[in-house]
Amino acid sequence: SPQVPFSLVGALHGVHLFGAAAGAELREAATPTAHLAWAGYGDSITLILLSPAPSPPGPAPSRILDSAFGAMVRAAPSTD
Repeated sequence: SPQVPFSLVGALHGVHLFGAAAGAELREAATPTAHLAWAGYGDSITLILLSPAPSPPGPAPSRILDSAFGAMVRAAPSTD
């Protein structure tokens, strides 16, 4: 499968962080070879979705990130 260069991911994430420090919000970025999406939860959790191919426009990336966050914070079953 095609690989997304680390330098590309790092540069786009740097733009995301720089924008956040300036009060702007970058939610998605696309290149001819990759698609990245960011979602922040609370003040301390940021999830990043990386696809090695351009993704179709629409809410799919944000739904995937929301589902991943939901899976992370879902309460464990009680063992009582």
